[in-house]
Amino acid sequence: MKKYLESKLIHLKGIKNIKKIRGEASTRSFFRISFDNYSLVAMIYGGENNEEIEKIARLTTLYRKYQLNVPGIKEIIDSRIILQEDLGDCLVQTAFLRSRSAERRKILEKIAELVIKLIRIPTSHTTSMLDTARMKWEMDFFVTHFARNFYPQSLDFENLRQTLHNMVECIGPIDTFAHRDFHSRNMLFYKENIFLVDFQDSLRAPLFYDLVSFAFDAYLDLKSLREFFMDSLKKQGMTVDIDDEQLRLTALQRNIKALGTFGFQVTVRKNLDYKKYINRTIRHILNNPLFEKFLEPSIDFFSFCIYNQI
Repeated sequence: MKKYLESKLIHLKGIKNIKKIRGEASTRSFFRISFDNYSLVAMIYGGENNEEIEKIARLTTLYRKYQLNVPGIKEIIDSRIILQEDLGDCLVQTAFLRSRSAERRKILEKIAELVIKLIRIPTSHTTSMLDTARMKWEMDFFVTHFARNFYPQSLDFENLRQTLHNMVECIGPIDTFAHRDFHSRNMLFYKENIFLVDFQDSLRAPLFYDLVSFAFDAYLDLKSLREFFMDSLKKQGMTVDIDDEQLRLTALQRNIKALGTFGFQVTVRKNLDYKKYINRTIRHILNNPLFEKFLEPSIDFFSFCIYNQI
């Protein structure tokens, strides 16, 4: 891939170094291209992907229109490579953990502002939707790639699947623009600002989807500052009353969906880095006030996972 990239960048003068950057769960490849006084990041698809490239270009324009910071696009090559601004490697996850209490609160205020800006984007800007059918599919994915692989005891998986489907049917309405993967590892802290990345799957989702994706982040536990974050949303102008049951239900669905992703990465992709985030995600689920009401038949399953340090 590096040789391919070099062959496509002959027209760029003064390249000093090209270094692969470790990606997340994506199938794309990322490289940092260094020049004398600046650098760019190349995001490369496995082959031509006109539809995906066009979507990222369109969403980049859209996000910037609504005052959301995202990497600028410098050049698109062969409907396969996007050259973007290089915003460094400091994830919000890292910046938050390294910061003192006062600095953490400032970061949370900035993220609350991002949530409000995302909610205000008209849903007419996307045709994709995280509807009930798609959320049920994510629950099935969880049963297949997490429940069946991490629970060696006998379990009525079909009953678990139906329980999860019943829970999902209580979530709604699906009427809000969402980043779709709004967590601390998809935010870069750069020059005291927060930039969003990995936004190509933006869609229409339940109202609190992005909110709970961060408030109950699998990669970062806000702990006592979660309440501060929720209060910041109101101060930033969240005009919609926060329906606690809908918020908690959406959080359950989102966390269970995350476990499905982690199970797939660990068992299919053999990417063991995601294993360390499983227990925190399960704790989010077990500590959710609606857990017993909606998922009572699966208490033993989640308890088994946490007590055995899956």
